[in-house]
Amino acid sequence: MSNQTIKWIKRVVEGIDEHTDDATSAKILEACGRDCAPSELIDKAKAIYQKSKSIGPFLAEFSDVFEGLQIEDDAIYVVYPRCFCKQIKGTPPEDVPDAYCNCSRGWLKELFEQATGRTVNVELLTSIVRGGEQCRFSIRFP
Repeated sequence: MSNQTIKWIKRVVEGIDEHTDDATSAKILEACGRDCAPSELIDKAKAIYQKSKSIGPFLAEFSDVFEGLQIEDDAIYVVYPRCFCKQIKGTPPEDVPDAYCNCSRGWLKELFEQATGRTVNVELLTSIVRGGEQCRFSIRFP
């Protein structure tokens, strides 16, 4: 990733953040993240869900394919040991605006909603960009 591209991404995200409220900023970045969700992974998830027909068995089998997926005491999480975003690969976390992580929320929403055909809520709990030791998202099916 070139320094110019990284600067450009940072300025765009900062501009969105500066000129919109938090909810609007999050929606814009979530939409961007939805576009990055890989169709191959979505197709695998759909196939697993169609076999499973319910969330519990789907999550159990999908966790074998999607390493970040964790089930803890009936709660669903996606946990990453590092930022996997290809758009900012190699960028020091302190150079990435906090709001950028809403892209990952959109990525996860797209993955789980396309796979299950159900609405999903994704909450960012911690992120490396925001100073955490890992990126951790809560996944809930209303």
